[in-house]
Amino acid sequence: RRSITVIQNTIKETIMKFSSLSIALLVSSASAFSPSFKKSAAKSKYDAAVASLDDVTTSKPIFDPMGLYPDESPERQAGIIQPIEAPINSDDKAILDPLNLYNEQSSVTTDEPSASLPFLPRPQHLDGSMAGDRGFDPFNLASNPDNLLKLRNSELKHARLAMLASVGWVFGELFHSDLAGSWGLPNALNINDRVPSVLNGGLGNISPIFWISALAAAATVEAFSGAAGEIQSADLGFDPLGLSKKSEGLKRYLEESELFNGRLAMLAITGFAIQEWFTGNSVVDATPIFFKPFNVVMEQLLASGGATSL
Repeated sequence: RRSITVIQNTIKETIMKFSSLSIALLVSSASAFSPSFKKSAAKSKYDAAVASLDDVTTSKPIFDPMGLYPDESPERQAGIIQPIEAPINSDDKAILDPLNLYNEQSSVTTDEPSASLPFLPRPQHLDGSMAGDRGFDPFNLASNPDNLLKLRNSELKHARLAMLASVGWVFGELFHSDLAGSWGLPNALNINDRVPSVLNGGLGNISPIFWISALAAAATVEAFSGAAGEIQSADLGFDPLGLSKKSEGLKRYLEESELFNGRLAMLAITGFAIQEWFTGNSVVDATPIFFKPFNVVMEQLLASGGATSL
């Protein structure tokens, strides 16, 4: 019986020791998972990480274009992570051009939109001081005042030629056949009364005298415009009625009228050439309502049966 009692006491002591150890382990585990323990452990780990980065200098920065490092990371707190490109100053309104798309690398104002292209900034030199200026220069061709003046003079010359050409194109198709027949001259028009052109063909039918006269007239105008290599002036002083001398407002109105009609004529003469080449018909016959009297238009419609639907 005494041996049984000794065994029972030994078992009790063992159970008590095991229970005490279990309770101690449970308390320590609970404290490990408690917020205070987490915070202190994380802080100590963070401090150790920051301390390990003290020896790293900015001469070897870390780049993070994907933003993988959070704001709380030791690398960001230590100031080691640097941007790939320098930050752009919001006050700097100059447009960057790494591909050199802008000639002369001229700056473009961004605080005012273009009048013709509101989704683009107004070019710097197109400030509205010139007649016909609506801020249209998407390729920045007028990159400096000299280029702007050269292009304006070129635009005026082409506009004047286009106005003469568009009128001559229509008049040739309307009256050339009758005049050539009256004077006993060969008819230079192509099939369907189309005028000779690069796309229509028939330029060989034009007399060489015409080409010589045209080249001589162009050379004379260029000679009075200025010397070669200079910025030639488009103002040839042609104002027989003295309209531009009456007032500055009228002069500005006439300059803009010339430009606007010239720009329209450049589009029109291009349209004439492409339309006749594509359709094989003259523009005066394709759209007679714009070029012929109303009674002639009605006669053509009745003859072709186009008036049956009226």
